[in-house]
Amino acid sequence: MSIAAIIVMVMSMIALWGVATTALVYSMRKEDYKLELVQKQNGFEPFSPVAQNDIENWLKNNPSSEHAEEMRALLAMQNQALQKHPEYFYDWSEHKK
Repeated sequence: MSIAAIIVMVMSMIALWGVATTALVYSMRKEDYKLELVQKQNGFEPFSPVAQNDIENWLKNNPSSEHAEEMRALLAMQNQALQKHPEYFYDWSEHKK
């Protein structure tokens, strides 16, 4: 095996470990923040702004579906959590609350 091939393999392994470590640290920090919110205020909003928007759009398009009541209950749970908890996990600055 040539020196160039060995260098490429080593650099690839280093890059893979770097990306994996960065992703792990990022997700652990997010989970830490979730845990902090749960401990401090006993919960946080269950859905992101995008997910809430998707549920609302689905209900507009399928108001009489057999799953509509379940979706309304999920949306009510989300709205309750938004009113109950002063701090949010997701960024709501560009979305309606």
